[in-house]
Amino acid sequence: MPEQPAGRQMPVPARLACPAECRADHPWRAHHDRLLDVETDPDAVVDLFETAVTWAELEYPEETTIPPARWVEFADRHRWRDPERARRIFSLAADAALRGTRVTAPTALDRAVGMTEGLGDGICPTLVPATPPRHLRVAP
Repeated sequence: MPEQPAGRQMPVPARLACPAECRADHPWRAHHDRLLDVETDPDAVVDLFETAVTWAELEYPEETTIPPARWVEFADRHRWRDPERARRIFSLAADAALRGTRVTAPTALDRAVGMTEGLGDGICPTLVPATPPRHLRVAP
């Protein structure tokens, strides 16, 4: 292979076109490409799970971040060396992200043990303190 003249560098090849036909000019493109890195870059997996566990607490810009509800679809639409592993990674991350935002109805067990909002809704009555709570004082 011929050597390059001093001071000239070979251009870095651009990422190949997305096999899922994602638009190259889409505002999600940087996040899209970072998600594609989860198969080859351990730091990308850590980034994905950091996003997942903080999804409900932090505000991620909707215009530049692919939401967790679309991560499994993302995994299914792209090509991977190990598609099963990629789907597991994205499924676990999406599940972790969406657990923090999910509002669930009370389960039968919650109602049975009185863990719902109404007092005495379950089998066991809600216990009301017999005396007002005492506050400890620090000795002078």
